[in-house]
Amino acid sequence: MDESTSTSENRVTRRVGRVIGRKGPGRASGDTSETGARERGPIGPVVRRVLFHMSAVFAAAVCAAVLVNYVIMPMIVRRGDLTVTPDLVGVPVVEAKRMAEAAGVRIRVDAERADPDVPVGSVAFQTPDAGTQIKRGRTVGLVVSSGADMRSLPMLAGLNARQAQLDAEHAGFAIEEVAGVHTSRVERGRVIGTDPGEGAVRPLGSGVRLLVSLGPRPVELIMPSLVGKTAEEARLVVEALGLVMRSVRYERGRRRGTREVVVAQDPVTGSHVVEGEGVTLRIEN
Repeated sequence: MDESTSTSENRVTRRVGRVIGRKGPGRASGDTSETGARERGPIGPVVRRVLFHMSAVFAAAVCAAVLVNYVIMPMIVRRGDLTVTPDLVGVPVVEAKRMAEAAGVRIRVDAERADPDVPVGSVAFQTPDAGTQIKRGRTVGLVVSSGADMRSLPMLAGLNARQAQLDAEHAGFAIEEVAGVHTSRVERGRVIGTDPGEGAVRPLGSGVRLLVSLGPRPVELIMPSLVGKTAEEARLVVEALGLVMRSVRYERGRRRGTREVVVAQDPVTGSHVVEGEGVTLRIEN
């Protein structure tokens, strides 16, 4: 009884196994492939769209974070660190330091230079220029004025006028005027004196006036008559008076056989002349 029962159970078990083997797991559970496909069909596209949108949102968030972190924030921070250099030219160094500190920058004196337009100890030049945007804490270089470049006038008296002019210009002065005066104490053409005088201290480029000797005052004479004299006779008279023969012009005379004589002169007879003045003669031959 027991053996027949066991044999029957074994048969049933083998048949069930064969049936299951033919249908497969999906069929055994009552879920066919067609039914699964119908159930999954509408869900796939929706899921893909959701994932696409989520990915797009995530990418946008990453880009925004990068933009803020590496572009916007540095610009904001950099703008906060910038300041404008104040105008320090013409300002005393002590005051320039105070103004620089108020603007968030430092100053450094790089050099001194002569500047007649800027008081001693004040700023003559700055780098960078006023109004330039720089970072706070940066340094503004300064050139401080030492005032006008003062020069001492050398001794010019006794020099000839040309040499005196060269020496004055070499010392930093400019010749404004050269005046002449007659004197027997100083050789003609030499400097009698200057204005300002020797050793005077003046700013570079200041003007100097020279007083130059014209030699002794010439004696005033009355021009004699040279008409009727020969060219040689007239020349001797002119030289004896200290005058200078400027020119002699010869013209053909109206009468033949007469000797060559002066028929006209300049200056004319009786006029006032001085030593060194020129004379012109007209002679007929």
